[in-house]
Amino acid sequence: MVKVISITGAGRSGSTILDNVLGGIPGAFSGGELRYIWQRGLIEKRLCGCSRPLPDCELWPRILERAFPDGIDPAATVCLTHYVRTRFTPAARIGALHGWYNRKLQPLVSILDSLYPAIAEQTGARFIVDSSKLPTYTYLLSRVPSIDLRIVHLIRDPRAVAHSWARPKQQLDTEVARAMTRIGSVRSALDWVVWNTTIRSLFAGASGGYLQLRYEDLITSPETAVRRILDMADAGDAATPHLQGNAVELAGNHTVSGNPGRFKTGTIQLALDEAWRRDMPATKRKLVEGITAPVRKSFGYP
Repeated sequence: MVKVISITGAGRSGSTILDNVLGGIPGAFSGGELRYIWQRGLIEKRLCGCSRPLPDCELWPRILERAFPDGIDPAATVCLTHYVRTRFTPAARIGALHGWYNRKLQPLVSILDSLYPAIAEQTGARFIVDSSKLPTYTYLLSRVPSIDLRIVHLIRDPRAVAHSWARPKQQLDTEVARAMTRIGSVRSALDWVVWNTTIRSLFAGASGGYLQLRYEDLITSPETAVRRILDMADAGDAATPHLQGNAVELAGNHTVSGNPGRFKTGTIQLALDEAWRRDMPATKRKLVEGITAPVRKSFGYP
């Protein structure tokens, strides 16, 4: 079976940073947000982490040829991903809907059952890191027979998440520079509650295969956080030569999609981004605190 570490959680919680850090471990392959390979990678031809359009990358065409020797229709596959959208979260949570939902997912399950083993074979990876984040996508991965799934539930203070969503940020993987999506404080806070409670309810009972990790703990003690993940993934003997305190040496990667930080290489210093404490308007902060109050403490944010 192919071991996959799925990084899941609300957007703007640091999944790209964690993906990059884990991808630097010898024997790991960092795939980025693999759920976007069909639309952003093959149809829109956005840049791979190696800075080439994905169809021109030295690696991905080999993987796809191995996985689908008769070819695959990206547009048809995108249509299948319709059932992985956030609106289907209740179908993943409610047991009575599982039969219907699993039947809808089965064609995509079959495709991923070919894709992930091909990734492992062509890269020689001991484990694959997938930072697709969506709870429904993680649920989809749990249905793939060839995948030995390990789940990192990455959580960040909802006030920091809301502030990050509100800030302008440039998308770097398109031919013409454009701004990344921004959402308001109410939407961000509601997503934070729904996504994180869904992930916990779906996967927290997984015996040995689920780890809850705070972004703040990852950034302040990266080596400790990575060791926890490796132990959970039965890869505790893996070396981490690229980690020295809060300094991380990032090599190139072949991530499919993610935060613009995936293009960074060289030595970077991990430091908490707490601009929200200084810059977030008090009204928006109180709004986020009010919406997330019923569950925030249970995730370590009093």
